[in-house]
Amino acid sequence: MLPRSFFSRYHAMLALFILFSFSKASVSEPVACETAVVGGGWAGLYAAWRLTIDTHTVEPSRLCLFEARSTVGGRTYTVEVERLKLDIGAYRFGQNQHLPGDLIVNRFNMSTACYEPDCALDPEMNQTLHKIVDEEGQNAGYSTPLFRMLSDMTSAGVCVFYRHMLTGVYSDEALPGMSQLHFAGGEIASAKKVLLNLPRNAIELLDPMSSVFPALDKLGFTLLRNCTPCSVPGGPAALSVEMAVKAYAIYEDPWWLTKLNLTHGYFTSVDTDPPLVGRYHDGPVRRSASGEAIGPGALEAVYSYTRPTPMISYYKPFAPKMVVDPLSITTDPALLGPLHHKLMDFHSAAFAARGINSSAVPQMKHVILGVWTNDKLSTLLPTPQASNFYAQLGDVCPSEQCLRGVSPDAYYDAVETPNEGVDIHVANNDFSWALYQSVPCCWAENSLKAVERTLHREWGLAKPEWLDSAYYAKIVGLESTVVI
Repeated sequence: MLPRSFFSRYHAMLALFILFSFSKASVSEPVACETAVVGGGWAGLYAAWRLTIDTHTVEPSRLCLFEARSTVGGRTYTVEVERLKLDIGAYRFGQNQHLPGDLIVNRFNMSTACYEPDCALDPEMNQTLHKIVDEEGQNAGYSTPLFRMLSDMTSAGVCVFYRHMLTGVYSDEALPGMSQLHFAGGEIASAKKVLLNLPRNAIELLDPMSSVFPALDKLGFTLLRNCTPCSVPGGPAALSVEMAVKAYAIYEDPWWLTKLNLTHGYFTSVDTDPPLVGRYHDGPVRRSASGEAIGPGALEAVYSYTRPTPMISYYKPFAPKMVVDPLSITTDPALLGPLHHKLMDFHSAAFAARGINSSAVPQMKHVILGVWTNDKLSTLLPTPQASNFYAQLGDVCPSEQCLRGVSPDAYYDAVETPNEGVDIHVANNDFSWALYQSVPCCWAENSLKAVERTLHREWGLAKPEWLDSAYYAKIVGLESTVVI
């Protein structure tokens, strides 16, 4: 067997690089938990909530939730600017996606509206997509159910530890059947059962001698550590780096509505900088009591990935906190000026047709940037990277040779409980199989399906009362599909 130092050297270098962003731990001695959930994204919060609040399977004070950042949500990230709720990460769902749809509508009774104003079918999902709205019909943020679950749990006594980045999980020699969780900075916790809601980058950075992984020659080790989607075997690492960008321009007067009556639709202009890949109906807008659009309002100027639209890397220099947080709220004139002029130029004909001089339109107040990347140094803000992704993206994404001869059933068995005999489980949409059960890559649904399978298999939980029965049976049945 290769020495531990061989595997750990890269991990240690990256950990040192990232540690500067973490404050001194709030835990001075080991924490004892019956169940430890690591990662406060959709899957982590949902698993903890199902165990403690929805089913009372685990006493709330005996469950610990650890989150590397200073807030929960993961890739679901809602920010409020000018009293507008903006989702710089995940932001919509289909009601046929019963997880999370049934949770939002049937269990939490939250109000929703069609994402597209005409309720048209989304071409990727082949269903109408929805967003969560407030009492005024404005976007309430996709984080709303996450913070509802968090509030339920903390009120009941669940312990939540922020700024805790996991470095490894190990067998506790003093307490057989228990695992020790080690965090950057030296904090330690012990737990009988562990569920990891961690993205691919974070899993790959764990100590490879950790109890999370089986032996080197086992399928689970390969799939969790050496099976990066869209990578080029033997090629430059840069070819595997992808970035997602969302850019909202905050205007005091939402001119696309008040002056041009552009209520929905898409617009693209990537031949010159700054590139535009936006939608008129995405950003929320303040309205009067009579429903008229008034300022301020948010225009989604960009939402795309670098694989189909490499030009959007233009925005990367304006997001300075790349290693720590995907969010940047900027008034940098080097961005605001060019972006405003590009928007005005792009809409010049529409302004002229209405006899409006676009040069009189005031510049935006802020630009809200969400920049997500799968760069190995950015463990806290990764883009989704589901396996079998090439089946969805085609030639722009090379197929993973590590999946040859592996069926979806075998894949899920290997990654969801990777180390046989050790009570450690993985649930994250990075470790989903793209297009499995007709679900595309990279939606919260994939994470929640993995959680429900694990809760059923490992904790003995039955179907939630509020969840569609046929949907649940399909999840836990893991229907077989063809080996690629």
